[in-house]
Order: sequence, then C-alpha cells, then structure tokens
Amino acid sequence: MLKKLIVVSFLIFLGFQNWAKSDTTIIFGNNVEYAHQIIKVYTYDDYITRKLVLLASDTVNSDGNFRFEFQLTETKLLYIPLGYYNGMLYANTDSKYEVMLPERRDLTFADILNPYFQKVEFFLGIKGDDPYEINRLIFEFDDILERYIDQNYYEIYQKPIQDSVDLVIDNIEKLFDTVPNTFFKNYRTYKYALLKYSSYMRNNLYVTKDYFNEMPIRYQNVSYMDLFNQLYTNYLLFYMNKSEGERLYSDIALAKSPSMAKETFSNNLVLTNDSIQELVLLKGLNDACYGKEFPFASLIITLDSIANASSIHEHRKIAKNIIALATQTKVGYQAPNFELRDALGPFRKRTNYLANYVYLNFCSIKSFACQQDFELLKGLHEKYKTEFKIISISIDEDFDEAKMYFKDKGYEWTLLSFNDEKSVIEKYKVRAYPTYYLIGPKGKLIMSPALSPGENFEYHFFNYMRNVKRQDLRNNR
Repeated sequence: MLKKLIVVSFLIFLGFQNWAKSDTTIIFGNNVEYAHQIIKVYTYDDYITRKLVLLASDTVNSDGNFRFEFQLTETKLLYIPLGYYNGMLYANTDSKYEVMLPERRDLTFADILNPYFQKVEFFLGIKGDDPYEINRLIFEFDDILERYIDQNYYEIYQKPIQDSVDLVIDNIEKLFDTVPNTFFKNYRTYKYALLKYSSYMRNNLYVTKDYFNEMPIRYQNVSYMDLFNQLYTNYLLFYMNKSEGERLYSDIALAKSPSMAKETFSNNLVLTNDSIQELVLLKGLNDACYGKEFPFASLIITLDSIANASSIHEHRKIAKNIIALATQTKVGYQAPNFELRDALGPFRKRTNYLANYVYLNFCSIKSFACQQDFELLKGLHEKYKTEFKIISISIDEDFDEAKMYFKDKGYEWTLLSFNDEKSVIEKYKVRAYPTYYLIGPKGKLIMSPALSPGENFEYHFFNYMRNVKRQDLRNNR
C-alpha cells in the first residue's frame, strides 16, 4: 500500500485520565470540515490475512466534534479512513489521544472507479509533547533507519558488509535503548532483523533460530509480522520441493492433516517450535489458497481443522479469517451479504432473495460499457422475470441521479446504492465496471464472476439449469 508520512504534528499521548475506564482507549478531536461525516476506526484482526475489524464509529457533529471509546488489550496500529487518505495511529491501552485530521479531501468518482487506486497513508497528528510517546518514537526511528538505507543502498543490498550494517544498527540503537517501552523495543528488534535478513543474513534458518523459535509470537507487532511474512511467503511450495519436505504435498492435498504437515516441518532442524510451525502452516495455507498447486477443497479442510482444534486462540481466529476471505467469491460458497438501500427507499439484504436466482451486477450510469449492458439487461428482465432476478448495485455517488436515469430509460429491475455499505465492492472483489455474479436460490455463488449479457449469459444460464434438472431427475430415481 502506498505510504506517505504527512506529519501534521507528532502524535503524542496525553495520558490516562481519572474519569476514563480502566481499560478504555479514547480518540477525540475537532474539524468542522468533516461535519456530519461518519468516521470509523479499524485495526487488523491479524497480519496474515490483514482483515480489518471495526473498533468504533462516530458521526462528526455540526461543530466538528467527534469522539471514540473502545477497549484494547495491547498496543495496536489503528486505521482511520478519511476519503483520499488513510490515517494511522499506534494506540496503547488506557490512553487518550486528541487527533488532528488533515484537510478534507474526498475520493473523486475516478478514484472510486480505479481498481488500482490506493489511499495515501500517514500518521495522524495529536496535540501533546511527551518525548516517549509511541508514535513519536516509531516515526523518529523509522525516519533515521530509512535515511540510512536510502544513503547506503548499494552497501546494504548489492555488496553487503556485515560489520558495517551491524555498526550502524548499534549506533541507532544507542539513541533509543533507554526508552522504557516494550512494544517499541520489540519493534526495533524486528526492524533490525529484517534489515539483516535483506542484507547479509539471507538464510531463513538463521533468522528463524535467532528471532522466532525461542521468542514469544508477537501477533500485533507490525515489524515482527512484516519479517515473518517475508520469511515465509509461499513457504509450502518452497519446502515441499526440498528433500526433507517432499511429503508435505500429500500431508495437505491428500491427508488434509495439520499435524502431519507440522511433523514434516520438524524435518527442518531449525523449525522446531510447535506454535511457530502452526503459524508458518497458516501463512503457507493462506498463500496457497490463491495459487493452483494444491486442491482448494483440501486447503479449506486443513484450515478448518486448525480453526476447530488448535490449542492457540489466535491461530483458530487466523484460520477462520483465511477461510472467510478465500471463499468469499468462490463458486459453491455463500455469496457475501450486503444491506443496501433500493430505489424506493427500503434497505434490501442479499438474503431477501434466497428464493430466486440472482444475476447481480456492479455498475455506474456514467460508464459507457454499463450503459450498453443496461439495454441488454432490459431485454433479459422482460423475458425472464420468473427465471431470475436482476439486481444492479450502483457505485454512483449521486444515487438520486442513478434512480432518475433508470426511470427515464424504463429499467424496472432492482437498483441498489452502494453508498450505505461501500465495503461491498471489496467483499465482491470488484475491479471493473460492469462486473457480474450469478447467485443460486440458497445464496451460493454459481458463476463468479459471471458472463455479461453480451457474452451470451442467457445461453450459459439455461444450460446450467438443464444440468440441474438432469441431476434432480437422477437423484429422484
């Protein structure tokens, strides 16, 4: 994701207030430019799937004031989407932050339509002057380390010299080694480890032994998980092509057994910690879900075993997240739900249409390709009202304009607005407009993505229906 540090003011922790709950983190501020806007605070549920979870939400009042209260059990990196920007903040437990929002800049329609658009990330500003505040420390440390890397790129990556790299690490560490913050200490440790691994320690065996096997797993420390994810990207493919890991494919594809896979991992003389083995397996299964080397169903069954039987709560959660994200647009699995306003005003859920086949499409009235398809959809709607329902989800900011367009053109199928749940685009992994899906009466995806009307969807749909009827006849004999 595109990163840019825009320092409005250093984020500074103001301290725990007596009137706050003992485990409550508070974020508040004022910016009249955001009046009446809904602002939400998220964090990653885990750093393998990077699934975002909502912590708090508030509507900025007419005076520009907003306030969030939520519970944290440990220091976490938070994300606050702000139109064109994505504000970031490291938040501690029992803490209060007065944030300063940037000048408001909403997404343009072109930004929304662009599947490759990435928000600009930056650290939010907060009033205060504590020199040991975690965000100030991390910003200063990252700035020093990144400037060193930029100035010595050749010596670090092209012709690395261990003594030189270690000397710089020692010098940087002297600037921060007296700071009494455990999260920051661990953050530095794994930033240094990543630098060493990228430079001269280019063997994951040494890194695993020195930084993972005998150390606690720090699931919410960004630098720990950055190093872990780099170290073990596509590890299943790498390891099963080694002599000691040649059994790994059958462990997963045939036996679908996490315990057998971890036993095969044990052939690696360094990867001996059971908890790390399972985390490596989770990372490998996650990566494999988006490749073609393993049967997808075997991967899901293996993950389901971890989700239900792992002794580690965090691993059960990660396994469930992997399954949810990997299957959300897979044929044969439940289509993602949504609750969106229709052209007449009421909200409609996907589950409202469980009695029907649904030809779902994401569209914009301003897209020429969508305009052409609308005329074809009109014909399908008039011919096959009883066979399937057509639902169009408009990604137009002005839904009233979209409604009027449909009315003027005589388009009578269901039109929904994405404005009430813009995450629906991410749920369905929409990258272009129009995009189509066919959903069955039980809510499962039949075509994902589906063919467009111009790609002879009509023929393929009725061919599918004939096959369903043939199968029903066989089953009823």
